[in-house]
Amino acid sequence: MPNRRRSGCLRPLIVLMLIVVIFAAVSFVLPTPAADGVDPRTLADPNGQFLTVDGVQLYLVDRGSGTPVLFLHGLFGSTHVWRYNLEAVAAAGFRAIAFDRPGAGLSDKPESFNYGYPRNADLIAKLMDALEIKQAVIVGHSAGGGLAGHFALRYPDRVLKLVWVDAAVIGAAGPPPFVGGLIGLAPVWRWARAILPALLNEGQLRETLKAFYVNPSFLTEADYAGYLRVLRTANWDVGLLGLTRDAGPNRLTDADLAAISARVGARTLILWGEKDTVTPFESGQQLAARIAGSTFQSFPNVGHQPHEEASDAFNTALIAYLKR
Repeated sequence: MPNRRRSGCLRPLIVLMLIVVIFAAVSFVLPTPAADGVDPRTLADPNGQFLTVDGVQLYLVDRGSGTPVLFLHGLFGSTHVWRYNLEAVAAAGFRAIAFDRPGAGLSDKPESFNYGYPRNADLIAKLMDALEIKQAVIVGHSAGGGLAGHFALRYPDRVLKLVWVDAAVIGAAGPPPFVGGLIGLAPVWRWARAILPALLNEGQLRETLKAFYVNPSFLTEADYAGYLRVLRTANWDVGLLGLTRDAGPNRLTDADLAAISARVGARTLILWGEKDTVTPFESGQQLAARIAGSTFQSFPNVGHQPHEEASDAFNTALIAYLKR
């Protein structure tokens, strides 16, 4: 009788082990639809350029001269999100620079890269070195706002001014730690690469983008094409999965915000769309309250992308602050 009980208890465990073995084995033969793509250089803008920094090829747009203003995009973003802003800032007498973060846009998307914000902040410092920029105004939108915060925390002396645009800072906890660890497992990573392209195609990305605006009707086919071009590059899925895998250190703690407030607080501008459903307006107000001496300005009837949806008002506010 005891032997029967023992075998009955072992049977589910054996079945589970077999499932795990099969799951892992099958992952090695799964196709990775996003592994192939066109040469990013064929998708570059006429005024774009490629620069290798710390072993990673980055795509950037560098316009104008004067005090450098470095723009950091968010999730699903690239240099394209700043298409209504760079020329205006350059025309106002500044050097406007935007680049595709590793894993995004036309930049490299290596599996081995650590996509966490601390590593990206160090990469920004090296990019500035490569461009011979000692200090810059740092503008960060959404997830790029979290990255801008980490850069200000690690390199406060290199930040002339900090500009947060609908920044994912307050309440941006990211995925639970176990999710990143799970995605880091080789079989799970391979399964995720096989499945993600089916979950995020051009049509689905278009619908996701529409939720960023109160009224997306201003977007043209050229606007959509700029967002969608990343899906034509090789390994675009690696960038998105890497962001999740390496998100553990991304959250800015209360102590981090206090340090940023002490070091660059009075040199901080916070811009926000009042109808933002991604990073709510209230979180922008809370962020402004946490950063001593900061300037807060909002845009009525505007969503998560004020630099696009209300570009004229955004440019006016930004340039006025830069000149102040």
